[in-house]
Amino acid sequence: MASSVSSSPSAPPVHVFKFGGTSVATAERIRHVVKLVLAEPADVRRVVVVSALGGVTDRLLQAIDEAVQRTERHRIVLEELRKRHAAAVQALVGPEEQEALLVQLAARWRELGELLDGVYLLRECTLRTRDAIIGMGERVSAPIVAAAFRAAGADAVAIEATDLIRTDDGFGEASVDFEVTNAQTRARFADLPAGQIAVVTGFIASTERGVLTTLGRSGSDYTATILAGALQAERVIIWTDVDGVLSADPRLVPEAFPLEQLTYREAAELAYFGAKVLHPRTIRPLLENNIPLRIKNTLNPEAPGTRITVDAGTADGHVKAVTSIRRLAIVILEGTGMIGVPGISARAFGALAAQRINVLLISQASSEQNICIVVREDEGERSVRALEEAFQRELER
Repeated sequence: MASSVSSSPSAPPVHVFKFGGTSVATAERIRHVVKLVLAEPADVRRVVVVSALGGVTDRLLQAIDEAVQRTERHRIVLEELRKRHAAAVQALVGPEEQEALLVQLAARWRELGELLDGVYLLRECTLRTRDAIIGMGERVSAPIVAAAFRAAGADAVAIEATDLIRTDDGFGEASVDFEVTNAQTRARFADLPAGQIAVVTGFIASTERGVLTTLGRSGSDYTATILAGALQAERVIIWTDVDGVLSADPRLVPEAFPLEQLTYREAAELAYFGAKVLHPRTIRPLLENNIPLRIKNTLNPEAPGTRITVDAGTADGHVKAVTSIRRLAIVILEGTGMIGVPGISARAFGALAAQRINVLLISQASSEQNICIVVREDEGERSVRALEEAFQRELER
């Protein structure tokens, strides 16, 4: 049976730190990240999960759009990103390592250029190709951050999460195979020298055949907790650009304030219903292993942040937070022929599941004449087509 790295009597405890795009947006902020991590106890295994440099993922998405539309501006975006990362190398990395790192990054830029040129020629971008393109941001940021640690005198290594996290081929938001992932992660970290800082790419993973996948929106948070669960970590800190989980969206509620504590269940509900500070699936690996999570602000590290545990005490019956999900669609399946007919709901949900459409909310009238199904706005039309196909016989009557 595979054993946890931190469960061995001789193994040090594991602390996992995740830094988002705003935390690694500039050379100055990356230096700050290095300072924060090096301030942690040296007798623990420090695992650092990083996102792409701030704004890079959005630029990669723009490059895809430019390639699909054949404007040829995808090459301009590519060159801009290459220069930005080269400048970060110049600012952060010791001269003895710069050339080798730039050669490593050049291989990534060539790969990215080939992917974008392929999209340009085909005038389309599959979900598999999209994952390969937008995952490149993390693949070039992690080596730079690891080199910044070495420039500060620390022993650090960059690790691609594609070697650790196994998923299915649900490109865009793949599902994790935890059994394989846990085994691969523990084996890889067992080989690392004591005291070496591991800088891991967030957001990306791979299939059994080695094809790159992504974990969905804010997937780097999920990467951090997946690794924490596999390594039986003592704690996880997600460093972001807010002072914790807020009581509401500050863009809508200026009086919103950071919450001191939450339970796993409360955090999972907030994440599912739109709290952007957390990935909806982040909580699962923590809950299964009873690992505490803290959300802190990289730009204001003195703030206590939000602590998330199994039991965060009572709220005296008060509402802790209000959140919402935008850009949704309501699909209504209705008709008098539904009344008293068993299996209607199963057929509807089966049709949507076959198209990998996630149902966020359902409601059925007491008269059984209709079912309201809430899905993401961009999946609304696909949902209608799937249901029309499933109930074609009834519609033709």
